[in-house]
Amino acid sequence: MKRIIILLTAVLMLMGSCQNNKTMDTQATSNPLETILTRTSIRIYQNKAIEAGKVDTLLRAGMAAPTACNQQPWHFVAVDDPDVLLQLSKANQYSSMAAEAPLAIVVCGDMRKAQGGCGDFWVQDVSAATENILLAAHAMGLGAVWTGIYPMEDRCAEVSRILQLPDYLKPFNIIVIGYPDEHPTPKNKYSQDNISYNHFGGTPTQAAQPRSAEVNTEFRLFDIIDEYGENPFSTIEQGWLLCAGNKEKSNAMTIGWGAFGTLWRLPAVTVYVAEKRYTKEFMDREKYFTIMQFGPGYEQVLKYMGTKSGRDGDKAAALGLHTLYTEHGTPYYAEASVVIECEIMYAEELGRKGMKNHVPTQFYSNFPAGLHTMYVGQVVKSMKKGK
Repeated sequence: MKRIIILLTAVLMLMGSCQNNKTMDTQATSNPLETILTRTSIRIYQNKAIEAGKVDTLLRAGMAAPTACNQQPWHFVAVDDPDVLLQLSKANQYSSMAAEAPLAIVVCGDMRKAQGGCGDFWVQDVSAATENILLAAHAMGLGAVWTGIYPMEDRCAEVSRILQLPDYLKPFNIIVIGYPDEHPTPKNKYSQDNISYNHFGGTPTQAAQPRSAEVNTEFRLFDIIDEYGENPFSTIEQGWLLCAGNKEKSNAMTIGWGAFGTLWRLPAVTVYVAEKRYTKEFMDREKYFTIMQFGPGYEQVLKYMGTKSGRDGDKAAALGLHTLYTEHGTPYYAEASVVIECEIMYAEELGRKGMKNHVPTQFYSNFPAGLHTMYVGQVVKSMKKGK
């Protein structure tokens, strides 16, 4: 636990450093927990050099790692020479992407420092340094992949030869780094089967239960017509989450289209979901859905929900969101500031015959997700945080 706290602290410090860097990529993340949960291995890179300031930050991140007895048994070789990168790509079949990358950092163990009782922990120390570099890279909008060298003797010997390492430096891995030219969905690796409490197979005590009290789960009902008060033309465009499903399975997606109003003398919300979106399966199967508005600080939630597919994993779990349910079993998130539950009254796919001018025709001429289905829902419950 102490190492996790140290790691999070290091990432937080890096966030502050990155935010002051004017060359920071627009895809960088600003939430330390999201940085951890959304990091994934990147093996394809843009033809773009990495700024010297970012290389320095990566190396500082590595040296901010926890280390047994403060021995700091590491040495880092930053490689940006194309010829050396090409040689490294051949030293290990799993490092072949280094040939097309702008940077690699070879993390080594310094056996001169790995002495005494703490010396046996050098592998853990350089592993922690490696993870710091991977997280820092992701936080700055870079992509990276850990490729193993140690303990394979043939790989160690070849990398040592290429980098002309002294005998006391043992190459541990090659971290290949660049600006991403691929965007794989992070895997949700969380599994309750991998957790025990107090002893193997033990269930959590009350003290060990997830601390949901840290999240405000208190909502109050409000009148959507008399009390909402936001501009109906701009509020949806600013980004809401649409969520559908049940207590067994659900999915959410970011929406920027929709409308508030009245239909058949009832308060209604209209949303649109494209045919290839995973959420559409839940919208077509369930009777109710929720839309949610989030306050400041949750911009990355909307971004993540709008760019990742629920087919690849539980997005809410990946973001650490707390799922709650209405009396109808409709899911929503405790982190939301406004939640509106709707019962679907009408649904129909937009048809090309109904397109009366160039706007929809041009839009769907190159839209891979397919035509949208319009869902009109009667507002059956509206809740918000605060007074």
